[in-house]
Amino acid sequence: MTETKKELTTSDQLKLQLAGDYLKQVTNYFSGDKEKAMRFVTSIMQSVRKIPKLYQCDRMSLLNAFMTMAQLGLMPSDVSGEAYVIPYDNNKKIDGKFVKVLEAQFQLGYPGIVTLLYRAGNREVIAELVREHDKFSIQRGKIFHEVDPRKTKAQRGAWIGAYSIIVTATGGTIEGYMAKDDILAHAQKFSKSFNSDYSPWKEENDPEGWMPRKTVLKQTSKLAPKNEILMQALAEDNKDSIIADRLEAAKKDSEALSMGNILKHGKENQDKAGSEDQSANGPTDAEGPQDKPSAHGPIVNIG
Repeated sequence: MTETKKELTTSDQLKLQLAGDYLKQVTNYFSGDKEKAMRFVTSIMQSVRKIPKLYQCDRMSLLNAFMTMAQLGLMPSDVSGEAYVIPYDNNKKIDGKFVKVLEAQFQLGYPGIVTLLYRAGNREVIAELVREHDKFSIQRGKIFHEVDPRKTKAQRGAWIGAYSIIVTATGGTIEGYMAKDDILAHAQKFSKSFNSDYSPWKEENDPEGWMPRKTVLKQTSKLAPKNEILMQALAEDNKDSIIADRLEAAKKDSEALSMGNILKHGKENQDKAGSEDQSANGPTDAEGPQDKPSAHGPIVNIG
């Protein structure tokens, strides 16, 4: 009696992929720490189970998103909130037509930026929400925030803004503040995953308000000392932004323009060579003396 071979589920297929060469690569990213690498791989499966739609994503985009996380030395959101992988529809040109492709996108979390800023040598990183009943002021660029510890979150009121302070290795401070409306407008304008059901911008997905803090901290960190890993992390996080799409479109336009110039100049050179040959042989039957080039160059009529 022959046994029927059981077909692997999508979850089993992903496990097998991760248990192979990807586990070796993750172990390398975590400096040979096999235990940490196994925790990371386990966290991937937990993240995907929590958001089953990730199973439907283009498999390479899913694996690449998690490998980016491992390369940066961060853990998936279910463990630490340092980074997320979110499914979203991406318009891609395939065989000359634009089609929607479900892809997985890496997104840096607020704790992830904090972790990387400390690794870059900064002494202190602070990012807090400001609530309507807090005592808050900004004087000559310095932020002052006072909270009554006896008040609950509800008693402090709804959040009205967020600020961040980075103390550098030399003791200098970089401070920034954004109002709530500005933060949400910025997110809605630039984040491709803002309206996704799985977006960390959804209040039910972010009860602690990490994303507003991240937005302000990310702006402030532009002026802070950074290492290569932090710059790479911010660049990867920007791929969730429509700015990345604009840069890619500008790059393609630039390449097309360069190719257009090459073709244009090539045609101009051919026309010039043909004109010189005709000049050397005298005018053709269709040309009269008035068609001969002027000593001062060709005459251009502007009508």
